[in-house]
This record gives sequence, C-alpha cells and structure tokens, in this order.
Amino acid sequence: MKKWTAHVAGLAATLMLSSVLPAPAFAESPPAQSTAETQTVTETIGTAYLKEDAALLQTADSATVIQQLPAGTTFKTLGTDGDFTRVSWQEGAAYVATNALTQTAPVFQKQATLTSKGPLSLVASPFDSTVVTTLPAYQRIDTYGTFDTFTRLKWDEQYVYVSTTQLEQLPKLVGTRYAKRATSLFVEPKTTSAKSAVTQNQAFETFGTIGTFTRVATKTGYAFVLTADLADAPVVNHSETGLRYVQQQTTVYATATTKGKVVQSIPVNTSLQTYGIEGSFTRIKRNDEYAYVLTAHLGTLKYYPKTARLYVQRATPIYSDAKSSSPVLKQHQTNTLLTVYGTSGTYSRIIFRGVHAYVKTADLGTGKVYASTGTRYAKRNLSVYTSASTKSKIMYSVKRADKLTVYGTSGSYTRLKKGSVYGYVKTTDLVTKKPDLYDVTGQRYVTEDDVVIRSQAKLSSKKIGTLKKGTSISIYGKSGYYTRVKYKNAFGFVDSSRIGLNKPTAKAKKGTTFYVHLDQTPLFSADVAYSRPAAYLKKGTKLIGLKSIDDDFWQVRLANGQTGYVLNPYISTSKPDMKLTQKAIDRAKIYTVKQTTSFFASPTSPKGSGLVEQGKRVYPRHRVGNFYVIQSGWTPVYLPVSAVTITSDKRVVKKNNTNTRGEKLIQAAVQHIGTPYTWGSQDAVNGGFDCSGLIHYATNKAGKYGGRTNVRGYWYGAFFTNRRTSISSGKRSDIVFFQNTYTDGPSHIGIMLDNEHFIHAGGSQLQINSIYEPRWQEHFLGFKSM
Repeated sequence: MKKWTAHVAGLAATLMLSSVLPAPAFAESPPAQSTAETQTVTETIGTAYLKEDAALLQTADSATVIQQLPAGTTFKTLGTDGDFTRVSWQEGAAYVATNALTQTAPVFQKQATLTSKGPLSLVASPFDSTVVTTLPAYQRIDTYGTFDTFTRLKWDEQYVYVSTTQLEQLPKLVGTRYAKRATSLFVEPKTTSAKSAVTQNQAFETFGTIGTFTRVATKTGYAFVLTADLADAPVVNHSETGLRYVQQQTTVYATATTKGKVVQSIPVNTSLQTYGIEGSFTRIKRNDEYAYVLTAHLGTLKYYPKTARLYVQRATPIYSDAKSSSPVLKQHQTNTLLTVYGTSGTYSRIIFRGVHAYVKTADLGTGKVYASTGTRYAKRNLSVYTSASTKSKIMYSVKRADKLTVYGTSGSYTRLKKGSVYGYVKTTDLVTKKPDLYDVTGQRYVTEDDVVIRSQAKLSSKKIGTLKKGTSISIYGKSGYYTRVKYKNAFGFVDSSRIGLNKPTAKAKKGTTFYVHLDQTPLFSADVAYSRPAAYLKKGTKLIGLKSIDDDFWQVRLANGQTGYVLNPYISTSKPDMKLTQKAIDRAKIYTVKQTTSFFASPTSPKGSGLVEQGKRVYPRHRVGNFYVIQSGWTPVYLPVSAVTITSDKRVVKKNNTNTRGEKLIQAAVQHIGTPYTWGSQDAVNGGFDCSGLIHYATNKAGKYGGRTNVRGYWYGAFFTNRRTSISSGKRSDIVFFQNTYTDGPSHIGIMLDNEHFIHAGGSQLQINSIYEPRWQEHFLGFKSM
C-alpha cells in the first residue's frame, strides 16, 4: 500500500481533497480463504474505478461477499468473467460487477458544509487507518457524501475520509456583537489555547456560546472570544464631565434603567468621576466599563442632611469655615431664608454659591422678623395659612369681626403673628371697620304665625321675639335645625321649617274657578273624611269654589250643580295638561332637589310660581310627562324631573327581610308617603290620612286589629303598651306621641323608623321627620310599643 505523506495546508481556505485514492487495503488482515482452489493472478490489463458503492466478491457467481467498498475505489483489472471483472486484490484476485466500474475516476458532488468538533485525523479510506493529515478544530469542512460511519472529504485534490462523529452541523448565526475592549481571539474555548489580538469595537458574527465563550466566525472556520468582552453595540467613549458625590446610598446599574443588571451598591459621600448623562442617569466607570447611577442621587458637594429652614434675624456674615477668623464670603440680610445642613460648633452649615459655608447659629430663627403695620378686622371666619397661599398648611382660625394686628403684606396676603410665628390671610378678607358678626346668606318669608325667635339654636334657650306670617327676613346661615336671623340688632334663631323661599299667598275667594289635577280625586259629602267619598272626579274637572274650610277642604259646585267637598292638594286655579297621563312613582325613594329650582302651576306654565330650596326633600305623588306632581303647602304644583336626585332610603327598607308585625306596620305606612293630610281619613281610598287614621290603617294591615280612636285614646288606652317618656328611648316600629300641637294633651302620632326618624301624616302630607326638629321636639310626649 502506498504511504501518504502528511501534509497540512493551514487554515487559509476551505479544506479541499482531490483525485481518486489508490486501491486501499480493505482490512487489517485478510478474511479466511475459501476451500476453492486458489486463483492465479494474471497480468493486469488496465485500471478501473468504482462509480458507486459496490460489493467485492470472492467468485464470479456473486455468492460470497468479501467487502462493501465505497465509490471511487481504484482497481487493477485482470480481465472479465461473464458480467464480472476480475480485479487484483491482496496478492490475489476478486470480482466486481462490471457495470459498477468506470474507466475514469469519478467526481463527487459537494453534499454539505459542516464544522469539526475537534482536531481532525484524515484517513485514505474507511478501511485504512493510515492518517493522511490532521486539521485544526472548529473549521468549516466541505463534504462529498458518506460511507458507513465515515464522511468523504477532499484534500490536496484527493478524496479522504473522516469519522462522521467528528463533524457537526454549522452553528446558526445569532447576530453581530462588538468587542467592549481590546481583548483576545482564541482558537479553542479556553484561555490556554492559541490567541490573536482583538481591538475595541471590532465586529464579529456570533454563533452561540460555549461556556464563558462566544463562538465567532473567521475566514476558514470559527474562533472564540470571552462573552464578557462583547457588547451588542459599539462602545462609545465619553469624556470626563466632573466629580460628583453620592448623596444617599445608591445602586449602580449596568445600563441606564432601574430594570437593568445591578452592578453594586455604593455608600453616601463616595466621590465619582462622571462621563456625562443619559436620561435620568449619570454615567460612571466601573472596571473599565461604563455603568450608571441615578442623577438625582448625586451632588456637587458632600452630603449633609437638611436639619432646618431658618431665617436670618439680623444682618450676619457668611464664613468660608466654621470660625470667625476664616474669610467672609458675603453678608446675609435680615429675613433671608436659609436651608441649614447641620451644625459645626456654634455655626450652622449652609450652601453658598455651590460650596458649604457657615453662619452663626445665634443669628438664625424659625420665623421672619416684621414690624406691626396696624390693625384690621376679619370680614368672615378665616383660616390662617403657614405661607402666602391657600394651598399651604392651616395654622389656626380667626372668627368674623376678630380684631387682628397685621405685619405687612406678601402679594395678595396680609401677615398675622401668633407668638413668634407668622401666618397669612387673604388681604381681601380683612376690613378696617368692625363688621357684623355674620354675612347675609339669603332672604326668607315666615310661613306661620307667631314664629318664636330664640337666643340660641336650641329649645331651652331664651325667647327673644316672635315673627308674623308673611314677614320677610334676612338670614345669616344655619345651625342644625335652626336658621340665624337678626332681631333688634341682635342675632337669634328660628325653626327652619317655619320659614321658606315663597311668600304665603292669600286664600282664594268665593267664586274662584278650580280644576282637578289628579285622577281619582275624592269628592266628599262633608268637610271631613270619616266615610268613603261620595264620588271620584276626573282630571280636568272644572269646579267653582263656594267656601274654604280651614287649609285642607274647599266646598265646591260642579258643572251639573252638584256640591261637595274636595281636598286642596288635588285642585288648582291653573288648568292641567290633559295630554299627559299620571304615572306611579316609587314612594319609598328619597327625592332631593339638586339646586334651588322653580316649580310651576301646570306643565305648560311659562313662568315659575315658586321655588324649592337646594337640598330639600320633596314627596312626589305622581309623574306627569317630565314633571313630578308635588305639594307646595296645600296646592299641587309641578317640579321638573331633571331638578331632582333620587336615592334609596335605608330606613324604609324591610329589616332583615322579616315579616314581624313591626315591619308590616312600617311597610303599610311607606306605601302612602306623599299622600295629602286628610282630616278624619283612615283609608287610602279617601285620598290620604290624618295622623291617627294612618295608625289605625297600618296596625290593622300589620295584623293588630282594633277600632279607630284618637291620639288621646291611643296614649291612655291599652291598645299599645310599654309607655316611655325619654326622647332617647325610641326604637324602630315604636309609636311616637306628641302633645299640645293644635289642642291640649296628646294630639299627634307617628311610627318610628329608627331611634330618631318617624313617618306620619302631618303638616300637609304623609312624610318623614326627625323627632329632634324643633317643631316636634318641643311637643314630644313619649313612645309606646306594638
């Protein structure tokens, strides 16, 4: 067998192996000889090549295969025998199918380009372990097919073989990276291998990592760079921009984001050389690499915590050091505000012109120093602020008409002093002449006769006067259930429920034309509703007034001449809109007026006939078009739906969904909230209830049956029990009693919804009130239970 001289062409180009190999020795030792007669080798007559992988046979009958041989194998031929050609083999002869031979050396097509896992040992054939040459690891290798466990390569114009396990697929391109710094390129992924120099920002195509190395492309294959020495982008070099001090313990990040890798933490007052800024970060260097800290954590001076904000109390020098013999930088004037950063002996540390400097602590104080500039009076109750801004903290308050010593102004504010501390109020809130104690907040009319004025906002206070119905009065704000008024140059308080925005009007005269405004308006045969109505009138019915009976009834004549009595809350002198039908509403809800709003005599009235005050609860009876029908006193009027806010009333909801007699009592009354007060009525068919009639109706609905009696009878009788006279002893479903309202003794009655509020037929309609409202508290008698 011809020996091949070892030859290494280096890494300059893709490995090329050429020409047809000489006939190989196919095994280390020949196979056992056949028992047939040994053939005599005759003289060779030519050379032939396998054009494809084929079998080497012992005889020409294809019975015994000596060896499978790869395409390209070279033979010396010895003639033919049928379909076979006799070839020279190991000092003897063997046979190959003639159609598997060719007279010219075959040329193999490149199949793929692979890379070597380690240094390669190339052999002449799969059956010859003689090493032709060796090649370095991690080279790109062109391959020309495979045979058995070997891959065919081309070297020096010859085909050679290498174990397939020594090759692998080319790695995938990951991307381009750049050298962070001058570093080395290694032949293998270890720092002990051969290396060459790499310059900063040298670009590499990368093909993944092996351990701490990144594989990069070279002209002939691959080499390795430490991954830590590579960056995704070229490194930009920055010039120094100054020295800074860490103002608080801070974090160093690898990139200009708090989401980046944390490099380290550095303590307060560490000095850092900086290299410009990037966004909200300042660039520094750590181990020859740029890193980043938050700019807000750095300063030009060493850090001292702020300890005070003080004012210069008198002109004082600024020293460069904490001693009077040091240079004077400047003199601060009185009232200069200084931020102090601790003390050094008898001096306070400040920052002056970008450096630390010092002033005598004795020359500083917590407030400015101002001289008095006169006196003023508070025009109203005022808050005094810590600075000349209503956005600052409130220090204390002063009352309307308080006399105040002032200390100059600051913008639109005037300075006050309390102790040694200055505060500020709006200059426009001060006057030179002492004002009245309260501002006028509106105008009202007295709605009842003999309304009592009290000295304080409570029933037990002194009576200082009375007001007549229809009197116009100025009001000065409210206090609980009372409104403040002025009476003979003194302030007093009246029950808020006895005054209103609308001036009381005179009763209509005999002969006035009325119109029915609600369907099912009851017509009674007498001016009391002890029995069912004689008839019901339709909306729009025209009536002539014959006689006014108190506030609630009118005696009227119909068009057919029939006479009877109707309730005022069902009729009005205006015509109703007949195109609009009345719709039921949820009487258990709370209907509150959003802001002071006009009501109208009818849905088509062009002008309001009165006002409802902001925040007042109203009790709609029905909805008509875009209006609620409510009562103004004893008259039906129309309030725009858009003027009302609707909320739930937890007090009227059945508690715990129980069916107790007390809950049934409350629910029976709730169904009729807003219906008119109707003297003598104990049934909803009469259009309303009076107070004791509501109790009779509700208790029977609750299953406690009994005959009708008056308030006195309920108070002194045995129908209700457990009498209590403490106003704080009431509870839900109790019966509450009042006395001396329109007659002596027990005279009014209602049902408690909690320990304060009660539902009752009182005033002009069935409504909810508090037992602590003056008009009810002053007549409170007691409670009884079901």
